[in-house]
Amino acid sequence: MKVSPPLFQLLVSHQWKETVRSSYWEKGLLIRILLAIMFLYVAINLVILGVFMGRIIGSAFPDDDPAWGFSLVLFYYFIADIILRFFLQPVPALSISPYMHLPVRRSSLFNFLLVKSALSLFNFIPLLILLPFVFKTMLPHSAWLYTASWLAAIILFVFANNYLAFLLKKAFLLKPFISFILLAAAGLLILADVRSAYSISGLFATSMLGIAGHPFLLAIPLLAVIIAYSAAWYFLNVNRYIEADTKKERMLFSGKGSGVFDAFGITGRLALMEIKLTLRNNRPRTYLIMGVFFLLYGMMIYPPHAHPPGMGMFIFVGLLITGILMIQHGQLIMAWESCSFDKICTCGLKMHDYFRGKYWFFFMVNSLSFLITLPYCYYGYKIALINLAAFLYNSGINSFIILFLGTYNTRRIDLGKGAFFNYEGANFIHFLLAIPLLGLPVLIWLPFSFMGNPDMGIMAMGLMGIAGMIFSEFFIRQIVRQFNTRKYKILNGFRTR
Repeated sequence: MKVSPPLFQLLVSHQWKETVRSSYWEKGLLIRILLAIMFLYVAINLVILGVFMGRIIGSAFPDDDPAWGFSLVLFYYFIADIILRFFLQPVPALSISPYMHLPVRRSSLFNFLLVKSALSLFNFIPLLILLPFVFKTMLPHSAWLYTASWLAAIILFVFANNYLAFLLKKAFLLKPFISFILLAAAGLLILADVRSAYSISGLFATSMLGIAGHPFLLAIPLLAVIIAYSAAWYFLNVNRYIEADTKKERMLFSGKGSGVFDAFGITGRLALMEIKLTLRNNRPRTYLIMGVFFLLYGMMIYPPHAHPPGMGMFIFVGLLITGILMIQHGQLIMAWESCSFDKICTCGLKMHDYFRGKYWFFFMVNSLSFLITLPYCYYGYKIALINLAAFLYNSGINSFIILFLGTYNTRRIDLGKGAFFNYEGANFIHFLLAIPLLGLPVLIWLPFSFMGNPDMGIMAMGLMGIAGMIFSEFFIRQIVRQFNTRKYKILNGFRTR
């Protein structure tokens, strides 16, 4: 009698086969090799940092125990860790549909997802610094039980952070405002530690040393892991059915309120469909949120600074902050609809209308970005004029460059997957995209700068953008012609999983 393998072993086998049998496994080989080389370089640097961490902590806290100083830094590390995990750590995915009709406990599927999340690199990267620090600095001066308890407490808190981030990312899909609450809570903790007379980081460091000195107190971080794991499991169990959210979504995107878009005919309705696609699906929605946070980048560049950057850097920043939403979404233009592109090409929709809808969507998000960044005029009217020229250039030139290069997207993508560390659908075009988008306008401005009239260079950028918008129909016709030459390659690529 044949004995079935344990469920976890079976799920691991299915996940491995799904990965290696995917066409992306072979197509993305070069990217994975480059990422492996980069990770190896970063790992070596972290190990070296761990070796010298004792000396660094000693110079920063010369009168304190190195373990106390390191624990003090850990307070800020754990805050940064939860934020980085929220934005960067991919949530492990499992297609539950094939198992729904089988006699498989839902709880077992949820446990598999949570155990799989524990294998994230975020949980093991700290060891690259911790282990060299422990063996070189702590063990020679501390008892092994003290050191082991301190190290175990850190590892347990790392895994507690892992499950807390898992819970927050899953909850974010239902309630996006959670990201703002997370950032606000982290900011308030740091502010309270810096401004308050009572040191929260000092209390945390003292608690870590207390756990190290009394190993039975390891029950505290262990309890934190259990609570975080249980909360994540409970959330998955409660939200395994999505009908309620689907009903809310239908109400949100019903015919009410779409009259503004209907006034623009098929172009307006296509632009509205692009907005719906962005808000309803995980990966494009994550790109949108990343872009919104990136709009704050100007605060790091604009004055007042001791050595403010030149106008060339202001142009670069202006192009980024007024076009980041377009660039983020546009790098996978058409690939967003890869699962239904056959229908798009056979439903009688004119491709000229299709690309015009994409263009007007770009114009809308660029306008939104420009309006959000208007307060930067506080730093000077010239910055406002640079951002205006950048907005016009993005809308009149860069939008068509993105649409044209989008005809080289031939890889199918899954809209439900996360955006971070997800290179599905990426190709060499996406790595070269920044050269024409950000480099060309700077090259337009440079000759005027060399002639001593940089303001005329800014005006030239703006005028080129206006000219591009005036002749938008001409550019769209050229993009449609380019699309028609590659239509069957695109369709064939989108059909391949």
